[in-house]
Amino acid sequence: MGRRVEVEFKPPFILVKSQSFSALFDRLAKYRVVGFFSWSSIALIPAIAGAGLFLLLLSLQALLSRPEVQEAQREAGPQSLLLIPGLNPYLPIIYGWLGLVVALIIHEGAHGVLARKLGYNVKSSGLIFLAVLPIGAFVETDEEEMKKGRGRDVVRILAGGPASNILIAILSLGLLIAATNGLHPITMITVEEVIRNSPAEAAGLQQGDIIASVNGRPVTSLSVLSEAINSAGYGGSISLEVIRKDVGVLRLTVGVAELGAGRPMIGVRLANAEMQEWASDYLERYKSASIANPLIYLLPPTFPNSLHPFSEAQICIDSTAPSPRCFTVSGLYTHPILGSSYPVIANMLYWIWFVNFNVGIFNALPIYPLDGGQIFRRTLSTLLGASIGEKGVRAATLAVSLALVGLVLSLFMIPYLALLV
Repeated sequence: MGRRVEVEFKPPFILVKSQSFSALFDRLAKYRVVGFFSWSSIALIPAIAGAGLFLLLLSLQALLSRPEVQEAQREAGPQSLLLIPGLNPYLPIIYGWLGLVVALIIHEGAHGVLARKLGYNVKSSGLIFLAVLPIGAFVETDEEEMKKGRGRDVVRILAGGPASNILIAILSLGLLIAATNGLHPITMITVEEVIRNSPAEAAGLQQGDIIASVNGRPVTSLSVLSEAINSAGYGGSISLEVIRKDVGVLRLTVGVAELGAGRPMIGVRLANAEMQEWASDYLERYKSASIANPLIYLLPPTFPNSLHPFSEAQICIDSTAPSPRCFTVSGLYTHPILGSSYPVIANMLYWIWFVNFNVGIFNALPIYPLDGGQIFRRTLSTLLGASIGEKGVRAATLAVSLALVGLVLSLFMIPYLALLV
């Protein structure tokens, strides 16, 4: 018998259900690591919720104490706090939807696998489409069965969603850091002019040649080339490796002479030296900062003044000139394995990290009916249900949920309330 696929239309969404997903949950549930993960998830949830609360309070403190943060939030609009690609101005549509779809599939899939691992029924599962665009996934468990189930089992199922998001986020962040640590600046110092009757002209250097290395050392900055020339001294020579358009790589031996400037020279005027220097210095500082403070990865590459090396931001030389030379930050670097395609891969990894992290910590917060809220209520019922009763448990859950919802809403409101003060 073939596996049945059902299509259900719930305007404006299309739900595609398949028995294949349930079969996949059953196969994955057989692995021992799933049981270990389910218990680990319970231990992770308080830490994830604590991290989420800490970030909320940190954001609140910044809004209350720094007027420039309030102004930036007003300019971005309240939609900048929503994890919706296209609506949030900092969340790119393609990468944002990719991150969101991955987050929802991982989150819901973890619920389904753990439910089957612990013997609970999965009524339906599938993908959610908006027109032809996949925007998420769903796993529908038996609510009555979950209500009657053992508290520790239900908590393990609920905890698996946020915990799986955080694990995927950490994995993506680790791969991203590894990729960025392998970057190096592209070779871009270019011969703008060759001085007549100079050693450079005699050696065959031409306008447009890109100087890749000197004496076997990559020219990552003008200082590297200057040091080699000064070391050679008058009457000496240097070995250059240059890249010439439509020709390829050439190796030239260029003499060093005194050309009237009072220092050893080869006789060329160079372009892009400032940008090469900036790219080299910035990459070194970025690598050091990313290891010392990984929280910089919470600031998206689309955010103003956030210059991740895979950012599409523009850096300009002589920005006040009539025709400034501008470069895309991501175009200043390359990767020995990924090559020039690294910005695409880096952005994919970044947004999978960013969206999964945010989905994970938000769902772990004790806000009912989110996963964290249901876990909080179940835990409270187990620990205090006998003394305060289920009515007391519901009241406490509601109070905590409302307090946290109020905290979240304050992030939307404070920038505008500050105008009234």
